Amino acid sequence: MSKAIDPRGYIQLSGPDSSKFLQGQVTCDMDQLTTEQSIRGAQCTPKGRIIFLFEASCDSAGNIVLETHSSVTEIAIASLKKYAVFFKTEISEIGAPANHQPPSDLERLRTGSADITAETSDLFIPQMINLDAQGYISFKKGCYTGQEIIARAHYRGAVKRRMHHLQIAASQIPKLGSEVLGAEGRAIGTVASAAQVDAATVELLAVLADKSSDCTEIELDGQLFAVTHLSLPYEIPTGP
Repeated sequence: MSKAIDPRGYIQLSGPDSSKFLQGQVTCDMDQLTTEQSIRGAQCTPKGRIIFLFEASCDSAGNIVLETHSSVTEIAIASLKKYAVFFKTEISEIGAPANHQPPSDLERLRTGSADITAETSDLFIPQMINLDAQGYISFKKGCYTGQEIIARAHYRGAVKRRMHHLQIAASQIPKLGSEVLGAEGRAIGTVASAAQVDAATVELLAVLADKSSDCTEIELDGQLFAVTHLSLPYEIPTGP
């Protein structure tokens, strides 16, 4: 187990095609972005797995800034540039906006939002970490990379793993992306987010198989923990 930090990374897209380009790449509807209203979304692989999450904002000049986890900034830029060659947009990393204070790991976790990091990039489809319950996905916009898989999971109710909020008695947080085992040693899920509450308590957001979502014990890094299930600030969708 290791301690984690949650620094932020910032990617700027500038040029007349920036919004149009992103509209074909991300889960949210870029037409909803204004200088007064930010939006949240994800870029996914063709197989529907999340590369990175972001909160998008824009300025009066039309520049779009994507705030993400710093550990995936380079991954995100490389992925975006791969698809941007036919668009008039420049993609670059920039510094943090002045006076910007991102939430702590624990504050973010308690909103029911699991960041995608270098350890968890390409592990989850959006519904596994409940993005459909948090306004990250538009099911009315046009095509984008990974849409077919994401839409199929939504309309057919094919999501068999969902993220849950757990608490354990532990002095260190588990590694993000690490396997969650059930009491009998079988793999039942993956750690999506973790934060220290105090010296003896850790809260987790863990993606668990539906049949194991009511587990009372889990094994992490060879240690067995009793589990307390905590509520999420939104309802997990149960079907189409």
